[in-house]
Amino acid sequence: MPAVVQAQYLAPLRTTAVALDAAGKAGAHTFSQITIDPEHHEVDLYVTAPAQAASIIRAAKRVHPSMDASLIRIRQARYTIQQLDAARVAYLSHAHAFEAYAIGPAPDGSGLDVEVANPALSAQQTGGVEAGVAIVFEHGARRVAKVYDSLARPPAGRATSGQPVSPAWAAVKWHDSTPFIGGDVITPDGHRYCTAGLPAVRTRDHHPIMVTAAHCFSIGQNVFTGGGPTWSWNNNRTGNFVGRVTGRIQTWDAETLDGANNNADDSENAGWKPMTSAAYSYVGDFVCQSGARSAYLGHGTPCGIKVTNQDLWFSIDGYSTRGVEGVDVNGWGSVNGDSGGTVFARTAGTDDRQARGMVSAGGADGTPDQARVDWPEAPDILRAYGLELNPTT
Repeated sequence: MPAVVQAQYLAPLRTTAVALDAAGKAGAHTFSQITIDPEHHEVDLYVTAPAQAASIIRAAKRVHPSMDASLIRIRQARYTIQQLDAARVAYLSHAHAFEAYAIGPAPDGSGLDVEVANPALSAQQTGGVEAGVAIVFEHGARRVAKVYDSLARPPAGRATSGQPVSPAWAAVKWHDSTPFIGGDVITPDGHRYCTAGLPAVRTRDHHPIMVTAAHCFSIGQNVFTGGGPTWSWNNNRTGNFVGRVTGRIQTWDAETLDGANNNADDSENAGWKPMTSAAYSYVGDFVCQSGARSAYLGHGTPCGIKVTNQDLWFSIDGYSTRGVEGVDVNGWGSVNGDSGGTVFARTAGTDDRQARGMVSAGGADGTPDQARVDWPEAPDILRAYGLELNPTT
């Protein structure tokens, strides 16, 4: 399905999901989960008491009159979101003999999903229940932070629907100038590379702040664009000053760069697109990402990333981050060097982009697991830092 058509098709589903999620979390004691079913053009509302779902729908409609209630399909959940959150907290509060790679509520509210190396052994050791909630142990793999340095190796080429970046725009991504935008190459030393993510301003004074992934650079480091010839990685050269790392919040895998000006735009295959809003993602939705290293490898703006888990705590570089996971149906996903890159959705009826988050982690480069992408969510990051997207695009 062409991207423009897909955005139009998903628009009413997204509106309905946002409205139901807000109404459910605002106080409905039976609310569990929301998922999008693009194949049937429906939104699944999971509640523990289906007879009470009407009150959630009415509350959502009051706040979002444009919501199409005919798209809603009411589903039975086993646990409420409060029960699932309590079980996660309880599970993480004590030590286990095995590592949990990721943990979060099942998308249908049936229990708590925990990714481990040996599901059978883990279930045997724990009993499979936490705080009265069933735990489902699934086979998983350790996440890989998507930062690039001289030890990384390019992955093998794999199928994707993306297009290469034009040579002229590749030069912009490599050594952009102020105002900087999401998708720009950034580095402190011409050796370690990430991607610019959320071009924002402080809400209190509109001072520009660029946000990238927390695992990219150290507090106090000065960060620049790429230097030297386009795509000349590991040349120990830097370009234009982007900002100094001034803050880090590992819960959202986000750090702030304070320095040069920015615009709320996203760097794609042949130019920039305005980024005019930020929102959460739901299971079944589709997003894109603008990681710089993917662009270098001929995959300018990987799209087709289908959300598979909308509330996941995953381990990365020794700490836990809360975010979302998706799998690229075209097989690419993300690679080392994409960390911090803008995750976004195309919007219906315009050429604008909606910020969803920043690339954080995923499967190892060059493996089938590379298609998996993990990202913290844009609204959480902006709220945590007291930021908003730069109104200038």
